[in-house]
Amino acid sequence: MIEFAGVTKQYPDGTVAVDNLDLVVPDGTLTVFVGPSGCGKTTSMRMINRMIDPTAGTLTVGGEDVSKVDPVQLRLGIGYVIQSAGLMPHQRVVDNVATVPVLKGQSRRAARQHALGVLERVGLDPTLAQRYP
Repeated sequence: MIEFAGVTKQYPDGTVAVDNLDLVVPDGTLTVFVGPSGCGKTTSMRMINRMIDPTAGTLTVGGEDVSKVDPVQLRLGIGYVIQSAGLMPHQRVVDNVATVPVLKGQSRRAARQHALGVLERVGLDPTLAQRYP
C-alpha cells in the first residue's frame, strides 16, 4: 500500500507543487494520476521513490516511511517507469519495463514475461513492447 498523509512539496522559491495530499493506494490496484500540466502529478510520483523529498507530511510504502528507507532499496522494490527523458532510448519498451526485475536478479526472459503482463494489465497494445521509446 502507498499512503500520502498530509504530504506537501514546497520549493525554496515558494512554489507549492503538492499541497496537503491525502491518498491511499491499496496493494494490487492500478492507479493513475490525471490532471492538467503543473498540478503535481509527476512531483507526487517522484516523491514515492524519493527522487524528490516532501517538505511536510508522511509518505509510506508498504507501511514504511520512505524518508527512513535507503532510496536505492526503495526504488528496487517499486515498479516504476519514468516518462519521456527517464526511459532508456536504446532499449525496447519491454526492456525498459523489465529493468527493475533484472536489477533484482530475475532472468531477462522472466523479467520480459512479467513486463509483457504489466503492459497488458495497463491496456497497452502488445505490439508496442517491441518498439523503442
